[in-house]
Amino acid sequence: MGAPPVVDLTDVAVVDNHCHSVERRQDQRDVAAWRAYFSESPDREAREEVVATTACYRRIVADTAAFHGVEAKEEAVLAARATTDGAALTGRLLRDAHVGGLVVDTGFPDPATALSVPELAAAGGCPAVPLLRLELAFADLVARATTLDGLLDATRAALGDARAQGWHGFKSVVGYRTGLAIERWDADDQAAAFALARAEVEATGAVRLGHKPLLDTLLHVAFAQAAAQELPVQVHVGYGDPDADLRLANPLLLRAVLEEPAYRGMPLVLLHGCWPYVREGAYLAAVYGNAWLDLSYGIPYLSRGEMRRVTRAALGAAPAGRLLASSDGARIPELHWTGAHDARRLLAQALDELVADGDLDPDQARRTGEQVLRDNAWALYDLASAPTSAPEPEPDR
Repeated sequence: MGAPPVVDLTDVAVVDNHCHSVERRQDQRDVAAWRAYFSESPDREAREEVVATTACYRRIVADTAAFHGVEAKEEAVLAARATTDGAALTGRLLRDAHVGGLVVDTGFPDPATALSVPELAAAGGCPAVPLLRLELAFADLVARATTLDGLLDATRAALGDARAQGWHGFKSVVGYRTGLAIERWDADDQAAAFALARAEVEATGAVRLGHKPLLDTLLHVAFAQAAAQELPVQVHVGYGDPDADLRLANPLLLRAVLEEPAYRGMPLVLLHGCWPYVREGAYLAAVYGNAWLDLSYGIPYLSRGEMRRVTRAALGAAPAGRLLASSDGARIPELHWTGAHDARRLLAQALDELVADGDLDPDQARRTGEQVLRDNAWALYDLASAPTSAPEPEPDR
């Protein structure tokens, strides 16, 4: 028999540093539609059939069935969860998982169909703070701009008082759009990209910013504003929708941003554990004072064994003070729920190994778990100032 666990984190409230809201309606009964929540694939067969054979999906069906006290079959789970409304179901799951805070990317899902950030906070009985999705804000500004100089001025003005507007950070999905090699462009390139974006607005009434010289330029404006306000900026890295070219989503491509002296006041949070580039992300968190590594235990849709390997790799290289836990849960609350439970479980297992190897003593391991699960995110995103308050974390021991 193996040695008994040394590190127990079951009492630590998890601050989910990277998540989205959930849909108001949670009465799904269609199995194929339910399966699609657990896949990033655009392929119908992969999304509605093949996903049911993944380790992640099978685990979540079994776990949710146990939570509801029903048979571990999809139809039984869907019937059980459909007996209550979305807010009530969300509250039950968040409270069961002892979620102590939520940092919410408001860019997805559609706010018209989702719980608001205050509603999400009320459901979970914990503070929740919003992040501004930069690409959506940029698109609105481009749609109203008539000149490039006017757009840049409007962007500075819109982001210049972000804290006063209630934002606790920014979020960028440039990794989906044009890749993480964010460059500086000359005036001609910027003007040409702006003209293309404006032509898209004129033709369709909106714009999806895939115009690299323009998007990069606007991100530099946003980064300067974030640094001035010491606002964290989350960046999608690695695994995601298939419109992200994974070759361009390596966090090492962010070196120029991290090397920029003017941006030292901007904490840059590398999302999804950078999977599969977790060691690259851990390296950046170890050598750059403003780089943080997010460990996501909901999305990517991984087995527990793979999530444990990600956790080991992060703890093996990155400082504990630069690691954060999350779920990336969106649309359904089960992802937030399983993410919090798995964060505690897998982090404790990885910390037990560090104790066994002599890297940490039990007290140091416990303190590391508290930092990663709760304290780092609580401080980074200023959750203490959220309208719905919760007990502040205990001071460092």
